Amino acid sequence: MLNPTFHGLVFIRICVFFLTYLPVIVLFLPYPFWIIAPIESLYYLFVFRPFQSRLLHAAKHPPQEIDRAATFQRCLENIPDPERYLSLWALGADIKDIKRDNVRDFLLWAFFDREESSPDIEHELETYIVKTEEQLGRPLEPGYGSARHVRLTFDQVPHRYRSFVWYLTVGLVDTATHTHMLWNGFQFWPCSLRTNLIDVFPARPLASLGRMLRHSPSDELSYWYRAPRSVDPSSTTLPVVFLHGIGIGLYPYVPFLSSLPSTSAVLALEILPISMRLTKTNILARPDFLRQLKKILQHHGIDEFVLIGHSYGTVLTTHVLHDPDLGARAKGVMLVDPVTLLLHLPDVAYNFTRRKPKTANEWQLWYLASMDPGIALVLGRHFFWRENIIWKEELVAGGRKAAVCLAGRDLIVDTRTVARYLTEDEDGSGGVLEAASKGAVRTRTGVELLWFEMDHAQVFDNRRDYRLIQEVIGRFVSQ
Repeated sequence: MLNPTFHGLVFIRICVFFLTYLPVIVLFLPYPFWIIAPIESLYYLFVFRPFQSRLLHAAKHPPQEIDRAATFQRCLENIPDPERYLSLWALGADIKDIKRDNVRDFLLWAFFDREESSPDIEHELETYIVKTEEQLGRPLEPGYGSARHVRLTFDQVPHRYRSFVWYLTVGLVDTATHTHMLWNGFQFWPCSLRTNLIDVFPARPLASLGRMLRHSPSDELSYWYRAPRSVDPSSTTLPVVFLHGIGIGLYPYVPFLSSLPSTSAVLALEILPISMRLTKTNILARPDFLRQLKKILQHHGIDEFVLIGHSYGTVLTTHVLHDPDLGARAKGVMLVDPVTLLLHLPDVAYNFTRRKPKTANEWQLWYLASMDPGIALVLGRHFFWRENIIWKEELVAGGRKAAVCLAGRDLIVDTRTVARYLTEDEDGSGGVLEAASKGAVRTRTGVELLWFEMDHAQVFDNRRDYRLIQEVIGRFVSQ
């Protein structure tokens, strides 16, 4: 992640302009560059436009949970500032512009996945509105105000065009990732040839060649695997399963993955729909993802394991921990830059999908991630917050070891609120955070906390920074 400097801002704005308007720019370049124009046209007509049409499809919400009222009450009890909560979900609107029917529509989306009420839910919905008013300490004015709430899976999916040149860059980075992972002792387990050559743009020729050596037991997921270096079973430690975040795939994580204990097997999944690619298949729904992961674990004889999730990877981590089988087998979990703790708060949704960028890091996040068509499709049509949220007590369920790594300057997550939630530090004193910046601090619930004064994802930039994460993982795999 770029630092919020002026020269960083100039650099990213130039990149955004170039990648967006390249089809026009080439007309003012010397003749040889004109070859880009027909290639760009073919890409636009046969790749970008067909993908763009999928952004217009309606979301298919998962089945409603049985304990909806309990979920609402738990969320209500963990809202530190009710007025800010309603305001930020309404794109920062003045609280006086948020009236009763505005809140009604918001709750219909948030807890019922509906745009309109019906007699079977009317009493429950009214109860939620009354409880919201009680927390505000005043009744809401009747009718509609001028505010408009964010409703991720109902709203149009915002995205921005990017030149095919960008996807050439993605392909080059994919090749570099492949080479570095092989160099560091990882084996690639690709799924079908169709997935790597036809169903993804840009195509992945190296991944396709890998299928000549081995292929994934999953029809949907490719992954990297490093066997434990020890031949003595008594000296091996628990395997590690790694789930990456939104970005350019596994490239930023290669040094970290290579540094994990050599006595542990390491399995790193590839989640292509959140990796700046255009895929023909949607990101796997929760049941499908769990089914495919179980196939992979069974193939490698992995029973118990330690789970690491980064950013969006913590969504998949939540799915694993909520599964009765896999949750019991996950003996340790590390959440780095988690977006799933206190996910009912508006910060993640607003900062990632609706905030107007100003600084260099905000522009980088906005254009390269938030407005990426593939990532926007995942967040706008396949991100269901109620099945993605996790609570601190669930992290340590069944005696599981758990740690959370937070970034003090995170531009996506309100990490200080999350830290107060984990530590139950109501006065917000910095003593706990100062201690957590030097080593893991154990909270009252048993969750260990690490704190870094940096931005989202920057902890993986330098071995000196993720050394503390390595130490915690080393303890978890040795249990």
